[in-house]
Amino acid sequence: MTGMQKEKGDKACQATPCEAAQRQNLRAEVYNDPKMGSKFFAVGNTDLLAEPLLGLIASRACPGHVLLETLARVPEWVKAGRVIVSGFHSPLEQQVLHSVLRRKGRAVKVLARGMSDYYRTTAEEREPLAAGRMLVLTACPPEVRRTTRETALARNRLVLTLASEIVAPYVADDSPLAAMLETG
Repeated sequence: MTGMQKEKGDKACQATPCEAAQRQNLRAEVYNDPKMGSKFFAVGNTDLLAEPLLGLIASRACPGHVLLETLARVPEWVKAGRVIVSGFHSPLEQQVLHSVLRRKGRAVKVLARGMSDYYRTTAEEREPLAAGRMLVLTACPPEVRRTTRETALARNRLVLTLASEIVAPYVADDSPLAAMLETG
């Protein structure tokens, strides 16, 4: 866990695939990242953060050909062992997550809302989380229950901060994302 330290008193989040499937949620752990000065709530394999992360960020509305071109790159990323970090919120990002997980790749999903003591996994996330191929994290406090424009922008800033390389297949002109990437 390079750069990340578990706070004292928090129980370890070690769920087997069977337990995760039965409970359908995993205990969230609290981590401090001294180099970023932030507290994170996380479920999954925090060791993924020590690897060079490929940041994926895209606007919600995206032309079909861009989606297809991006999905065509996923096998290459998975084969190279890249860890993809994203909010996986836009349709393009969601499709990339589905493709990465189907191919047994690794991903870091950054939420734009808080995580209470337990994170309710989706069916698609259970096996990758239990196998150590996925991390779900947030810098939002637990009381933030819904994604807002402000928390989405904060999530995108965190993705940009965590990533060692950025892929932005489509960014709408004059969007907050475009402004963020320009000032970046």
